[in-house]
Amino acid sequence: MEILKLGEKMDLNTLTKILNIEGCKVVEILSLTEEEIHLKIEPYKRKPAICSGCGEEHIQGYHSEKEVIVEDLPISERRVFLHVKKRLYRCSRDNKIYTEKIEWLNKRSRFTYRFAKQVNRLTAITTNQEAGWYLGLGDEVVYRIYKEMLEKQAKEKLIPIPSVIHISVDEVIYKNTGI
Repeated sequence: MEILKLGEKMDLNTLTKILNIEGCKVVEILSLTEEEIHLKIEPYKRKPAICSGCGEEHIQGYHSEKEVIVEDLPISERRVFLHVKKRLYRCSRDNKIYTEKIEWLNKRSRFTYRFAKQVNRLTAITTNQEAGWYLGLGDEVVYRIYKEMLEKQAKEKLIPIPSVIHISVDEVIYKNTGI
């Protein structure tokens, strides 16, 4: 099997479709080896940035950009690392600088949400140590991902208790409490 050398042509649109990452596209293959793939990812230029502070779209207030490296699900037994360009904007509400919110990334995580789900599924059937060995991650990293996923699932499943509108007291309670 022949490995692509840096600079060789490959259909970036096909890679973008394979990765299926909302609002972003693959713009460059940084490296491709037997063990790892490094891809440069950028948001579509016409896609407005969503502020991680207020949650609204920002068109004005562009400040700068930074690159983060996140791990995604493997492709053909190769670890996939995405070099993601994140835009920073000055929020019009509080005048602070925020990084754009990317739905498929957790706020301060170095892993895609779908990779974290994979870790969570593995830890359900095996130990954190074995899951880490299988994925090439340390025990502490697996634990941190697992903990984040449990917290996220708890927030999604816990429905806030509605506030009380009416209360009723029956005669038994009335007699026993001396109301």
